[in-house]
Amino acid sequence: MGIGENGKTLIELVEERERIFKETGHAYGLKDMPLLDSDPVKLMKFQSRLIAGCVSARETGRLIAASPAALLMGELLFMVATPAGDVICSSHGLVGHIQCVPFFIKAFADLNYEENPGINEGDLFSCNDGLYGPPHASDCYLGLPIFHDGELIAWAIAMNHIAEAGAVVAGNLPAFSASTFTDGFVYPPTKSGENFQQHKWWEMYWHRRTRLGRINVLDDKMRAAGAIKVHAIVHEAIEEFGIDYFKQGIKEILERERRQLMNLIKTQAVPGKVNSLRFHCVRYKDQIGKLFPNSDRDWLFHFPLDMTITPDGVMHPDYEGLNTEADFHGNIHPSGAIAIAALGQWPMVAHSSTTNTSLSYAMDYNIPKGSMGNPSNPFAAVSMGVGVVGYQCVPFQQAFSTFFFAKGFYEECFLRGATPYGYGLEGIFEDGERWAGGNFSCIGADSTGGQPYKDGSPCNGALTNPESDHGEVELFEFLEPTQLNIGRKLVPNYCGHGKFRGGLGMGGVHLITKPGQHLAISIFTSVSSECGATGTGDCGGYPALGTVTYFYHGTNMYELLDKGVPYPSDFIEAKKMYDDGILTAESVECFPGDISNIACKDGDLYIWGCHANSGWGDPLERFYDLLEEDVKYGWLTKDVVQNVYGVVVDEDGKVNEKESEAQRKKIKETRKEKSVDTKDWWKAERKKMLDKDIHELAAEMYRDCMTYEKFSKQLKGVWQLPDDYNL
Repeated sequence: MGIGENGKTLIELVEERERIFKETGHAYGLKDMPLLDSDPVKLMKFQSRLIAGCVSARETGRLIAASPAALLMGELLFMVATPAGDVICSSHGLVGHIQCVPFFIKAFADLNYEENPGINEGDLFSCNDGLYGPPHASDCYLGLPIFHDGELIAWAIAMNHIAEAGAVVAGNLPAFSASTFTDGFVYPPTKSGENFQQHKWWEMYWHRRTRLGRINVLDDKMRAAGAIKVHAIVHEAIEEFGIDYFKQGIKEILERERRQLMNLIKTQAVPGKVNSLRFHCVRYKDQIGKLFPNSDRDWLFHFPLDMTITPDGVMHPDYEGLNTEADFHGNIHPSGAIAIAALGQWPMVAHSSTTNTSLSYAMDYNIPKGSMGNPSNPFAAVSMGVGVVGYQCVPFQQAFSTFFFAKGFYEECFLRGATPYGYGLEGIFEDGERWAGGNFSCIGADSTGGQPYKDGSPCNGALTNPESDHGEVELFEFLEPTQLNIGRKLVPNYCGHGKFRGGLGMGGVHLITKPGQHLAISIFTSVSSECGATGTGDCGGYPALGTVTYFYHGTNMYELLDKGVPYPSDFIEAKKMYDDGILTAESVECFPGDISNIACKDGDLYIWGCHANSGWGDPLERFYDLLEEDVKYGWLTKDVVQNVYGVVVDEDGKVNEKESEAQRKKIKETRKEKSVDTKDWWKAERKKMLDKDIHELAAEMYRDCMTYEKFSKQLKGVWQLPDDYNL
C-alpha cells in the first residue's frame, strides 16, 4: 500500500499525472469540472483561501529570515502542490520556481523515498541539488507532506535564494566553478527534519559548509516556518470545505487555469515562429590556472531560441544550438532552464489571481541532451547556470512581445535586456575573525525596456520577480562592514535610447574601509560589454548596455573627504575626476564581465553599473516634451539629446524646434552616407566565413554548435557554404 489516494504509491501518482495528460490533453483528465460549473463563486473562495495562506506564510516567514534577499527583496516563494507535484497556488515572489516543483517531487518518487527514508506527517525534506529540481545551490527548497487520515493529499513547498552558497568563491551565484564539487554546499533530497522541526545536525551543516552559517540557518528556519503555516492553512480549508471538495478542487483550479492560459495565447498572439539570439562571454583563461587545467580557457556562449506558437495555443521553445556542456559554471539542468524561461513567460501571460504549473502544460520544450541546458554529466557545475543560461528568460519576453505586437496588443509588449549584477565578498578582520557576504540586490530588481507607448521604468523588478527591489543600503552595509556606500543612483544617459527609452541603469560606489588582513571581491552575472546585452531594442530602438566594473586601488579618497571635496557618486563621475587629476589611484582595473577574487585594501574604490535597458523606436522620433522632461530631471544630458535624439535645447532646457528639425535631418543624411547595401555586406561577411577569418572564440563556438544538425544546416544556409564546410 502506498501513501497516495486509493493506496497508490508516489511514483504511481507521478506517472499517472503525466500519462493522463498525454492521453486526454487535460490536467488530471478533467474534461468536465463539476465544482466550477455548479458554484464558481465557491471554487474561487476556496482558491482564495489557499492563495491567502501562501501569502500569509510568506509574510510570516520573512519575519524570521536574516538575509536581505528574503527580508527585503522578496527572493522567496511559498506554494501548495498536489501529491504528484503540480503547484496549485503560490505567494508572490520568485514565480519561475513554480515550474521546478514537479521535478522536485518526482525526485522523491524516482528515488523511492516512500520506502526509505519514508514520507510521514511532519517530515521536512530539503534539496538544492540541480539534478533533482532546484536550479542551483543558492535556491534552497523545502517540502512538507500534508496528510489526511493517513493519505498524502498535498505538499507545502517553500524556497528562497540564500546569500552565500559555500562555493569556490564567496557569494550566492559563484562563478569560476569547474564542477559540482566546487559549486558549494550541494545536498540532494534529504529528510532534514521530523515532527515539524529541523534536526540539529542539519543546522550544523550550514555552519560548517557555508560562510554565512548563522544567516543561512535563519533562512532555513524561515522556509520551515512558512511551510508549516501552509500546512495549517490547508487543514483549515479541508475543515471548511471538506476533504472531497479539496481533492477535486485543487485539480479543477489547475485545469481551469490551463484553459485560461491557452485561450489568452490564442487570443493575443499570432501563430508563428520567432527566432532570437544572444551571446555571452566567459573568461577563465589565466584565472583557473593549474587547479582546473581543463577549464583554463575562454568561451563564447551561443544562446538561440526558436519560439513557435501553434494555432492551438501550445508554445514550442527550441534550444537546439546551445553550447555543449563543459567544465564551466554555466551549465543548468532542464528543471532550472525551464524555471528561468518561466521568469520570462509569467510576466507576459499571468492574468489570473495566482501562478501555478498550468504554464508547464502549455509548453513543449526541446533542450538537447548534452547541451549546457541539459548536461549528461551529473557532476557538471551549475553554480551560476541561472546567471548564464538564465538570460534566456529575456528572449521569451521578446518573442511574446513580437507575437502580441503583431496583433495590436501594444501595452502587453515588454522588451528588456538582461543586465544584472552581483558580487560576493570574503575577508579577515584585523583581529583574525573571518566573514563573508553576498549581494544580488541588483539582479532581480532590474529596470524595464521601452514599450511601444512609454519609457521603461528603472529599478522596479516587475519582469522577473514582481515583489523584488534593491533593499535598504543600511542593511547591506551591516552585512558588508567593509563597504561604505558613497554613491547609489540612476546614472544619466545610461540606457538604451529610443522613441521610448529604456529604464535608466543604476550605479554604485563603495569606499573600502578598514578591511583588516584580507578582503576579496568576486563579480558574477555581469553582462560583458564585448557581446552587448540581451535586449536588442525594437523598431529602431537602441540595445541595452552592458554592466560596468571598476576598481580604483590606492586612492586619495580620505584626503578628498578631509578637504570636503565632493566624492564620486557613479562610474561616470569617478572617471571624470580621475581624468581631471582630482581623484588619484595607484592602479585602475576595469572588467567587462565576471571576475574572481579581486584583492582590495583600505581606501580603494569599488564601482559598478547595471540595468541600462533597451529602447523602443527610433530616437529621432522621440517627442520634444519628453526630451525637455529628461533634461529637466537630469536623466539625459544636453549633448546626448542633441547627438542621439537630434534635438537642440537652450540653457533653460527648452527645445528649439527649427534647429532640432535641421539636426534630425542632418543625422538621417549621415546615416544614409554610412549605410551599406545589404547585398554588399552579406558578400563581405560570406567571404570571411569562406576564408575562416573568424575570431578564435567565435570559431570555437561555431565548431561546437555545428555538432547540432539543425544549427549546422542554418549556418551553411544563411551564408551559402558548401556541404563539407567545417571549422
